[in-house]
Amino acid sequence: MARLDLNIGAQVHCQDGPCGRLIKVVLDPRTRRVTDLILEKGPLSEEDKVLPVSLIESAAEAETRLSITADRLEGYAAYREVKFFEVPSSDLQPGGRYKTGEVLYHATRYGLISIESIVPMLRQRLHEGVSPERVLVGRGTPVRNLEGEIGRVDHVLVDRESSEISHLIVDSGLFSHPLILPIRMIQEVSEEAILVEGDSTQLKNLSRYMARDDADILSEVQDRLAAAYLDEVQVALENGVVRLTGVVPDVTAMRHAEAIAASVQAVLGVENDLDTGAAGGSRVVAALTEDSQADMAVVEVRGEEGVVTLKGQVGSQEVREAVEKVAADEISDASTVISDLEVKPNEGSSS
Repeated sequence: MARLDLNIGAQVHCQDGPCGRLIKVVLDPRTRRVTDLILEKGPLSEEDKVLPVSLIESAAEAETRLSITADRLEGYAAYREVKFFEVPSSDLQPGGRYKTGEVLYHATRYGLISIESIVPMLRQRLHEGVSPERVLVGRGTPVRNLEGEIGRVDHVLVDRESSEISHLIVDSGLFSHPLILPIRMIQEVSEEAILVEGDSTQLKNLSRYMARDDADILSEVQDRLAAAYLDEVQVALENGVVRLTGVVPDVTAMRHAEAIAASVQAVLGVENDLDTGAAGGSRVVAALTEDSQADMAVVEVRGEEGVVTLKGQVGSQEVREAVEKVAADEISDASTVISDLEVKPNEGSSS
């Protein structure tokens, strides 16, 4: 799963050079999708801009790159935050004043004094250029659980294809590196705060975020797997997500390899595509029954330690090739198919 690392506060580059700074991301609070970016005015623009997330070409720790030139920024909506006060409409007397029982009185030696013109005011913010149904998240947006504030937003990690938040990077001030909060822990998103589940103990067990070169992460995962006698596992890394492939002896080894990869600093997720010989054999059997040509054959399938062996008799060379192709398509790249199939034409067959 490719991810975008939206480092709020980082420099933004257009195709022809620096064009501003990322100051906020715009979210749909229902779908948790990032819809737009707020670009702070740079040397080539006189106002902040609202840019669709689809313009992102790449986004990493150091910078975000856009797929447009700076001169095209003027074609996008301007962003401006307007702060104002308004009188609430509920629980007030006609004229917008507090009811008598809600007014504070000051006691003096001459009696009670109150100011009858007291009018309640609510502070409001309006984001020009952004739909009122959206929520803006910036660096420093509070993140809270039921116990209180646990930190403030530092980065937003986004699935490149769906634009949905995959993780929040939260600077808690309690650890040497920020927390990595997965999307499943986010309960509610609002402009005032992001509410997450999990108590202090669960939060302490979360992974920590740190910027590391992919080569360093990959090397550490491989070294740890080798130390656990799992050096047959093949490792790939993309945008902080480790993908494990290959064949291991059993399910326990599969889970152990995944736990090792997930424990490495700066790994954001693990895609476990490991296989066992037995599992590969089971998949081949299931696939053979679904193939109209291969299903005619009576084949014994054995799978162990990365090798799938085909035994039995088939009625023609065409059926043998069909069975072998089904088996090859079903097993992982790290497995091997050995065919001991014997072609024995059926009685009455001309072949």
